[in-house]
Amino acid sequence: MKRIIKLVIWTIVLGGLGYFAYTKLGQNKTKLETDAKLTQERNTVIPVVTGKVEMATMSGEFNVVGNFAPYQQVAVMSETAGKIITLNVENGSTVQAGATLLTVDNDLLKIQLETTKTNLAKAENDLARLQKLLGEGGVTQQQIDDAKLGIANLKQQIKASEKQISMSYVKAPISGVVTGKMVEKGSLIAPAMQLATITNISRLKMQVYLTEDQVVTIKKGQRISMQADLFQGKKFEGTVTFIDVNAGSARRYLVEIEILNTGDNLKAGMTGTVFFKGGSTRQVLSVPREAIVGSLQDAKIYVIENGKAILRPVVTGDVFDSHVQVKDGVKEGEPIVVSGQINLEDGMEINIAGE
Repeated sequence: MKRIIKLVIWTIVLGGLGYFAYTKLGQNKTKLETDAKLTQERNTVIPVVTGKVEMATMSGEFNVVGNFAPYQQVAVMSETAGKIITLNVENGSTVQAGATLLTVDNDLLKIQLETTKTNLAKAENDLARLQKLLGEGGVTQQQIDDAKLGIANLKQQIKASEKQISMSYVKAPISGVVTGKMVEKGSLIAPAMQLATITNISRLKMQVYLTEDQVVTIKKGQRISMQADLFQGKKFEGTVTFIDVNAGSARRYLVEIEILNTGDNLKAGMTGTVFFKGGSTRQVLSVPREAIVGSLQDAKIYVIENGKAILRPVVTGDVFDSHVQVKDGVKEGEPIVVSGQINLEDGMEINIAGE
């Protein structure tokens, strides 16, 4: 009897604890849902910092960030098939144009060449004898012509063999530093296989992309100063050697400025800033750089309309100081969002900071 009573008591206690836990969890869930709704309600109005589209003075001098590219870079390709028997370079080796980088096994080609030369000597002797007999009536003109044709064919075979032998010696097409070596001594190679890369950085090409307003202010042969990001305070001078006549997909024109790389201190792929001078000062429509959403090639700006932030695409131009030229998409005096865009979505209501 006592055992039954204890069992009933424990059942009641456990049931009560379960009910209490279930009730508490339900209350917590309700509170969390309520807090989430309140958070969503609070986030429907986003605080932002605003500014205006304004006219600004853009100086004729402008700076553009670019990359140093090698003066020359050539992939060394195989022209024949076979096994590499000598390899004269490693990654980092400095080579001169025309130097032999590696040799492919050419013993069979040399044997073939010697055999053809022997056959040619015999054919020339036979032709001499036939020509003597021609006057005596012992041979026909057709035999003479066939002998001459055979000699011509042998000479062509000799040229072909010499060309094949020359292709077994892979030579450097340009002077520079060997990089990206992909073979070793004993490797089997095939025609059109890349063996290595030779890069010439004795001179470098600074490559920058200019807008249409910028590119018309420079000329081929113009001297330009620049600075590598790695060597702050040290200026380099170069000459404009190429101005592209076609704009790329980003509506920018490629301009290359060639410089001497004294001591090979600069490396291809480094970044730097080019300082252009000589353009005319003018008034342009502009917005702060931080107002731009996305890249300058696909720029957008949040424009304030009736208390809401409306995302509008714009066409950008030059970047100067802390501003960006805007060619289309907004008008002077329009209010725009300058800070706080990270929490914005198109059409959301905003609360201007400080109001």
